[in-house]
Amino acid sequence: MKSLYLFCAGMLLAYAASAQRNYVPGALLLLNGDSLSGQIDYRKWDINPLTVSFREGDNAAAKEYVPADIKGFRIRENQETYLSLPAVMDVTNEKLDVLSFRPDRDTITGNHFMRVLMTGPVQLLLYADRNHRQHFFIIEKDSVTQLVKKMVFIGDRNSPDYGKLKTHHFYRQQLVVALGDCVPARQLAGLDYSETALRRVLQQYVACRYPGQQVELPKKDKDLRVSLGVMGGAGLNMYRFSGVHPMALGQYGPQAAPVIGVFLDVPISRNRQKLAWTNELIYTSRAVRGNWSKNGFLNEVDVQEHYVQVQTLVKYTFPTGTWRPYFNAGMTGAIYIGGKDELRKTRENDGSLVEATTALDGGREFFLPLLIGAGVRYNRLHTELRVILPNNMSPYEALSATAITPQLLVRYTLF
Repeated sequence: MKSLYLFCAGMLLAYAASAQRNYVPGALLLLNGDSLSGQIDYRKWDINPLTVSFREGDNAAAKEYVPADIKGFRIRENQETYLSLPAVMDVTNEKLDVLSFRPDRDTITGNHFMRVLMTGPVQLLLYADRNHRQHFFIIEKDSVTQLVKKMVFIGDRNSPDYGKLKTHHFYRQQLVVALGDCVPARQLAGLDYSETALRRVLQQYVACRYPGQQVELPKKDKDLRVSLGVMGGAGLNMYRFSGVHPMALGQYGPQAAPVIGVFLDVPISRNRQKLAWTNELIYTSRAVRGNWSKNGFLNEVDVQEHYVQVQTLVKYTFPTGTWRPYFNAGMTGAIYIGGKDELRKTRENDGSLVEATTALDGGREFFLPLLIGAGVRYNRLHTELRVILPNNMSPYEALSATAITPQLLVRYTLF
C-alpha cells in the first residue's frame, strides 16, 4: 500500500509540474495590423485558450490578452498561429446521459482564438471547446463559414430510434455549396468531420479554383511523435534477508546486473507534450550469492535469476533548453524466465557435499515493483538514474528477501 501511495504521489507531482510557465518566442498580431514580438506562454493547448499571456522580454511583466484585444498570435518555433474571430458556437456536451437529461443547447458568443490548420487562398481553422468538441471554420476572401456537425437525442417515444443519438452532418451540404464543381458532391457525401479529411478536399478545391497558388500547412511537431529507441545499462541489486527461514542467517552482498531493452515514448496530448507514456521491454537478471555456517556445516547460496520486464512509466520532460532534465515514475511487471538456483550444504571439516537443493525455489514467477527515475536528455541521447523500489523476491512465507536496485541507464531514440 505504501508503494501505491508513492506511485500516486509521483503522478500528481508530474501533473503539477506540467502547469509551470513555458514562455517561448512569439508575436502578437495587433488590431492596427502591426505585430509585437516577445514571449508567449505556450501550452500546445488541447482546448483553445480563452486568454494568452505575453511579455516583451525575460524581465518584463506579463500581460493577459483576450481575443477581443488582438487579431491573434503566432509561435515562432513552429509558426503555429491563432486568429481571433467572432462566432456563435454550440458547445453542448454531446454525451447520451447529458443530452437525454437536458435538451437545452449550450452556446458561447463573442471572439475566440482559433488555431490555423491551413493557409492560402482558403484557410482552415479549428476551435476545440471545453468538452473537447472540434469546430472547423473556412475563410475565403474574408468570408467565414462555420462547418456544423451536431448530435441530438431522439426523445420521441414513437420513433424507432427513441433513446439514441442522431448525428446531423450539416457541414457536408455546406461544402457542396461552398466548393461547387471543384469537388464532386458524391465525394463529400461521406466526408469525415476531421482535420485530415477537410484539409484534403480544401486542397483539391484550391488546386481547381486557384490554379498556381499553394496552401501552407503547419510544421509537424517533433515533440508529438511516438519515439522508438534502444536502452542499456547496469543495475546493482542490494538485498536484505529476514525471517525464521535458515537463509535469513546468510550475508548477501550487492550484485551487478545487465539491463538491455527497447522503449516506446507516446506523448499524452498537445498541452501536455512534456508528459509521455513510456513503455519498455527489457531483459535483466538478479544474482544472489552468500553463505552462513551452522552446526559444523557451511551453507552456500548461488542464485542467478533471469527476467523479462514490461515497464510502464509516466515521464515529465522540462520543455526548454538543449539539455532537458526529466523524471519518471511507474511500474514494472517482471516475469521469471529461468536461471540458476542452488543451495549447497557441505561439511566444514572436509568440504564434502552433504546436500544440494534449491535456494529460492526459482523465486517469484511474477511480481510488480514500482520504480522512479531522473535523467537528462540531449537530442536523441538520454542518461538516467533509476531506482526499482524495495520488493520481495522470496516465494516463502518464512523469508522476506527484499531487493532494491539502483540503475544507470542510457537510452537512444532511433526515430
